[in-house]
Amino acid sequence: MAGVMIWDDATAWAAALLQGTLFGLAVGAVVAVAGATSNTWQAARAASRHGLTLSVEAIALPCTAEIRVPIRPGTTAYQLTDSVLHALKRLPAPEIDRVTEFTHGRLTVICRKSLSLPVRFCIFITTDRDTATVAMDARPTATWKLMDDGASWSVLKAFEPHVCKAVHDEAGGTSAM
Repeated sequence: MAGVMIWDDATAWAAALLQGTLFGLAVGAVVAVAGATSNTWQAARAASRHGLTLSVEAIALPCTAEIRVPIRPGTTAYQLTDSVLHALKRLPAPEIDRVTEFTHGRLTVICRKSLSLPVRFCIFITTDRDTATVAMDARPTATWKLMDDGASWSVLKAFEPHVCKAVHDEAGGTSAM
């Protein structure tokens, strides 16, 4: 725009520069508002698809949670990890596409179906003498993503109660801390 105005009248470069700058700012504002609105709408859809109510926690990435559960002596992190995997595989949504890590106290699954983006859900289980600590982390599989339309938050919130129940049941049904 500025180039066309300067071509016709070389003295009008300052006005052309101002008009070009204002036009660029206006376009940038429209793009920012459209992007934020689209992301919020997609996050609300992802939350409702999994029976959740969208909250402000859906914005931050990665989405994390931690629980502590009393356990019987001798309960291993592998037992707890195995119970969690079986509990998550039985859920209808979000579906697990593949298991990328299953070791002593570590479980990583990729969920893609029914989500806008693939989500990596990781569980880290450590056991003490009488307590299991379960840390959960959900994030987009693409490390450069800053927003994921609430997909990571939806996966975390959908899986979290089932992880808690599986660990609690495997730990012997003792009351949670």
